[in-house]
Amino acid sequence: MRALSLWPLLVGHGFAWKHVSEEVLRAALKDNEYTLVAFVLPETEASKELEPEWTEVQKRSKDESIFSLDCLANPDVCQEFDVASYPAIRLYHRDGEMTRYRGERKADLMLSFSKRARKQAPLEADASIVPSLLDDDEIIFLAHIAPGDEAYRDQFKALATKYRDSYTFIVTGPMNGQSALHCFNNINEEEHTTEPLAKIGGLEAFIKRCSGPLIPELTRANEAEYTQARKSLLHFFFSSKSERDKCRAAFKPLAKKYAEFLVFVLNDVNEYPEMLGILGLKDGSETGLSLQNPNTGDVFPFRGSRKITPQVVEQFLNDVIDGNVKAMDNKSKGGHDEL
Repeated sequence: MRALSLWPLLVGHGFAWKHVSEEVLRAALKDNEYTLVAFVLPETEASKELEPEWTEVQKRSKDESIFSLDCLANPDVCQEFDVASYPAIRLYHRDGEMTRYRGERKADLMLSFSKRARKQAPLEADASIVPSLLDDDEIIFLAHIAPGDEAYRDQFKALATKYRDSYTFIVTGPMNGQSALHCFNNINEEEHTTEPLAKIGGLEAFIKRCSGPLIPELTRANEAEYTQARKSLLHFFFSSKSERDKCRAAFKPLAKKYAEFLVFVLNDVNEYPEMLGILGLKDGSETGLSLQNPNTGDVFPFRGSRKITPQVVEQFLNDVIDGNVKAMDNKSKGGHDEL
């Protein structure tokens, strides 16, 4: 491809970025079937954080149609491409279609996005090959469509178009003669199924429920969703993202075990310093654990000095259930039937 022959024209602008010139970018967009582009302002903190992840994407990709453009050096080009915030990551199709990447800026996730966005959405598949496709993405939605059920097909197609940058969508024949929708969440190692015909809006709700993280991170945007739920919340506090990621991996089995009535949530103490005191933990702490029942207002802070491990946490939960740990406001008496 012509774009690859222009690699000698690469120009660098600070850090380890290897930005392309405007000429290289335009040639790639014209000649390549797909081109993944990061528009960056190299001096900004967000672009600095993206650089090692983007380098990893380029290193691990099976093609070379992955570029970055310095918008400080090429402001007119970035304005022409309607780049309003930085960094902006987009996949361009040769036919002019463009798909925006809105996920976390991690190499694994960006590579998955690039692979996913190149697929037909939804992908029509014969039942015989469906099993070979179910491990091809983190989250996969499989629709069984009965003959003549065009309304259900149209609903699913609309959702596939809307969420194609985030999940894989597959259509196959009916299941036991009926339409149905399955979700395979390979991150959580879970499978979900709707009723044969979901009510209006039901498919969208199902997608949200199935794709949600097993151990979410509490943010200003989603806190109401979890604090207003009927389940109790087990709050983990950490000051670094790496520690929160380790916690999510270590506690996945325990979170699945208690998922029916308890949600494990991660808290950034830098984002929520006031939550420490509210949940009975020492102000200024970098780590902590506390159980909250939003329905009753009861709060059970973990007072132990041991390292917070799955074994320690499960014992703490059992102690709460058995009444060995009292709520912070001392309203609880005896044992607790619910967390």
